[in-house]
Amino acid sequence: MSAAIGLTQDWSVACAEALAHFQRSLSSPAASMVEASQMSDAECMQRYRQGDAQAFRILYARHREKLHRYALRLAERSAEAEELFQDVWMAVVHGKDRYEPHAPFAAWLFGIAHRRATDRWRALGRHAPDALLKRNEDDAYEQHAALPMHAPENRAQNDALGKALLDAVKALPLPQREAFLMKAEGGLSLEDIAAATGTSRETVKSRLRYAQRKLRDALEPWR
Repeated sequence: MSAAIGLTQDWSVACAEALAHFQRSLSSPAASMVEASQMSDAECMQRYRQGDAQAFRILYARHREKLHRYALRLAERSAEAEELFQDVWMAVVHGKDRYEPHAPFAAWLFGIAHRRATDRWRALGRHAPDALLKRNEDDAYEQHAALPMHAPENRAQNDALGKALLDAVKALPLPQREAFLMKAEGGLSLEDIAAATGTSRETVKSRLRYAQRKLRDALEPWR
């Protein structure tokens, strides 16, 4: 057991050091915004598979904030979120040769996050996201924009509203929270969320419907 713990700690340290290196490199002129804007995610992954480390830096710069917010609002503790965030990016590094551009990179990235989060919940003895909400779900979906999770103050000029929104999201059942965060933070389509979570498009629609209804009810005092 102690050896396993030691290996886990060494892996966490390696993840942290590797990501710290990439974060420092973002300020390098080599990772220019001009080049970033000229390359698609799929092109970056193709070049990264060929050994171009700068292509990875571009992908990391594009998606790190969305993934980090997703991890922070999905996990119960910030330490878990940081471990999940690092684990996902290291999975990208080690799994780059398995990437196929038949789906957007963001869907692939959040799919890794979903699987890693599920594994962590199971290992910790808590419910994994897909183990909840087994009741029949209404497949009706009310089409309206998701609440912008990163700018609640801009909507109401009120810090209390921002806290209420975050608390309401945290209170959602895990499958609903995960679907909502993938849409609100990751900008994923219904099809991409379904692919990332291994569910159907109709299930995603239903989870979003329930999540947004609960959030509206929780924020009713600020209407």
